[in-house]
Amino acid sequence: MKKIITTIWLSATLLPAIAQLTPLKSQFFHNPYLANPAMAGLEGRTTLFGNYANQWSKLEGAPQMFSLTAATPLNNKASVGVSLINDRAGLMLKTQAMASFSYKLPLADEHSLRFGVSLSWAQDRLDRNLASAGAMNDIELARYNDRENYLDGNFGISYLNHGLEMQFSYLNLNQRRSSRFSTVDYSTFYSSVAYRIRLDQTFSVKPLFAYRGVKNFDNQYDIAAEWKADDLAFYTMYHSNKSFTGGIGYDYKKQLNISALYNSEPSNIRGLSGGIFDVILGYRF
Repeated sequence: MKKIITTIWLSATLLPAIAQLTPLKSQFFHNPYLANPAMAGLEGRTTLFGNYANQWSKLEGAPQMFSLTAATPLNNKASVGVSLINDRAGLMLKTQAMASFSYKLPLADEHSLRFGVSLSWAQDRLDRNLASAGAMNDIELARYNDRENYLDGNFGISYLNHGLEMQFSYLNLNQRRSSRFSTVDYSTFYSSVAYRIRLDQTFSVKPLFAYRGVKNFDNQYDIAAEWKADDLAFYTMYHSNKSFTGGIGYDYKKQLNISALYNSEPSNIRGLSGGIFDVILGYRF
């Protein structure tokens, strides 16, 4: 029984909490709507993005995360977005569905403020099919899966001025979840500043600094850059857990995007966990 409870605790708290320290990479450059509802409809056309991340494959029950988002403008100021996120770590399975609304306040040409809100529904469960034979009928598993589903929300703001992009989002507004609903530590805020530097008509670089919070952990930071040359993009990132990310992306006719990124192991578990592989697929209509 003690072993079963320990396994449940590791699956339901430790692995998912660690996974929060390494978010889906598409939120930095490809699909900022993932981290900030104000960025829904940013491109002024309908966009679809999927992101699959396979994390730390050397660990049993290693986290896997998948997101699917869609966003579209309603007019030249208002936009809507929807997202579905499936997050698995050990026995723990979290499903979240979210709807968002954003509003653009023009200040001048290529100069605006954006505001956004999201409402989400989420469910936390333990996958009893992955439990050992002795744990299949364990009362602790059954009690965990009897917990309530919960509603949550996000609020975001962004400032855009030509190549400058500044963001802040306050995430998971339902503060009761930490004591009543979920055992998983979760993102509390996301902020970033980035600037697109165009060196000529075909080559540009976009450095980005992100600072984000995860409940019960020290705040995290990321230093990243997107290097674009025609239809190719290269990505470099350094994370505060002392890991590095590198990747490449390709835009086909400015509509279809395919990208792959690899994040090295954090320094405190180097050699034990394996890295993180993200695959991103996007389409712009």
